[in-house]
Amino acid sequence: MSQALSSQAVVAVVGTGAMGAGIAQVAAAAGHTVRLLDNRPGAAQAAIDGIRAQFDKMVAKGKMSTEASAAAAARLHAAAQLGDLADAALVVEAIVESLAAKQKLYSELEAIVSGACIFGTNTSSISVTAIGAALKHPERLAGLHFFNPAPLMALVEVVSGLATERSVADTLFATATAWGKT
Repeated sequence: MSQALSSQAVVAVVGTGAMGAGIAQVAAAAGHTVRLLDNRPGAAQAAIDGIRAQFDKMVAKGKMSTEASAAAAARLHAAAQLGDLADAALVVEAIVESLAAKQKLYSELEAIVSGACIFGTNTSSISVTAIGAALKHPERLAGLHFFNPAPLMALVEVVSGLATERSVADTLFATATAWGKT
């Protein structure tokens, strides 16, 4: 079985609505530098502000130390464009439920990130195989479906497409587990 991504690995989250922001919160709390990207102006920074407020609430409830909250908040960064995600080891997409939009995003990302970068789609309604069909390397794509709200719900589904490499699914499984998910 593969190992979880190192906490030193950069995680990118594309789409900063409720799901994307929740996933970013989980990854930052687990120790990852997280880059958030959204096509809506100001949305990534707004998501970061909201996540920081959630960390503050956790401190107030005694569920997180002030130091841990500050460290996790400092790991959150807004990205202005896809090129800002070039160093990501994992890109989790939580954009609109549109096959064409997801295929376009991942096709563009393939030209930007390293060949070792894993793609995780948070979709629950579109086939991972269909999304991957537009990629040069569909073996790097798997479903990484969080339940809402991602910081509170323990369950995460790891879904392989027909082309998904076993090591990719295993790494996502181990990473979700390391993030405290079932």
